[in-house]
Amino acid sequence: MSNAPSLQLDSATLVEAYDRLGIRQFHHGLQLLDVLGLREGERALDVGCGTGRLTESAAQRVGQHGEVLGLDPLPLRVQRALERAQGRFAVRVGRAEALDTVPDAHYDVVYFNSVIHWIPDQAQALREAWRVLKPGGRIGFTTMPEEAPHDLHVVLRALFAGEPEWQRAGIGAPNKLTRERSAALLQGAGFEVTYNEIRTFGDSFDNVDDVLAFSRSSSFGNFLSSLTPGDVARVRARLASALEPHRSARGYALTRRMIIAAAHKPLAH
Repeated sequence: MSNAPSLQLDSATLVEAYDRLGIRQFHHGLQLLDVLGLREGERALDVGCGTGRLTESAAQRVGQHGEVLGLDPLPLRVQRALERAQGRFAVRVGRAEALDTVPDAHYDVVYFNSVIHWIPDQAQALREAWRVLKPGGRIGFTTMPEEAPHDLHVVLRALFAGEPEWQRAGIGAPNKLTRERSAALLQGAGFEVTYNEIRTFGDSFDNVDDVLAFSRSSSFGNFLSSLTPGDVARVRARLASALEPHRSARGYALTRRMIIAAAHKPLAH
C-alpha cells in the first residue's frame, strides 16, 4: 500500500477552479475513451469522476440505451457532477478500493482518468474493477509517468531542491507509476494489457496563479498544503520567475506527459 492523500482539503473554491481549469485532464480523458472504444449501448463506470465532465462525455457515447455511473470520494465534486448530469448519468460518493454497491460482472468498461496515482491501494482498486467488469470487459487509466515528468514538475523540483522544508510538500501525486509498473499492475489483477503508451499534451496558462490553481484543484487541495502561507507566497514568486522561459504568445506553454494504459478481462478465467 502506498501514500494516501488527504480527502479533507477540498472546498467549493477548489471545485470551481477545477471545473474551469481541469479541461486539460478532460482532453486526455477523451483519448482514454477512444482507446477503450466505448460504444453505444454499453455500461461504463467512471472511478474518480470529479465534477463529471468526462462522465458526461461517456454518457453521450453510450447513448440512451447505455448506462454510466460516476463515483468520487469528494462530496462537493459529486454535487457538481450531479448538477451536470441532469439525469443523463448517475453519480454518487464512492471509493475505488470498495465498490460495495456495484454488482459483479455489470460493466463493459471501467476507467480511471488522472486518478490511479492518488489511490493508496492500487491493486485493491483493480481487483474491484475486475469484479464489476463483465468477462471480456475493458479497463483503462491515465496517469502521470514517473519516468517522464511534466514540465511543471521539473521546474518545481529545481525550485524545491535547495529548500528542505519545501521538499516535504511533494510534487505531483504520491503514487506515480511507470509504463512497466502500469502493465504489471494490470497483469497482477488478471487483465491482459492491450495498450500502454506515453502521450504528450501541450498546455497553456495565462499566469502563474492559474498554474497554481490547477495544481491545487486537481489535487483537491493537497498541493503545497503542508507549507505556511509565507512559504506558498515565496513559491509563487520564484515559480513566476522560473516559468519565464516557457512564456509564449498564449501565456506559459508547458508540456504534460501521460501514460494511457488499457487492458481487458479474459472471456474465460
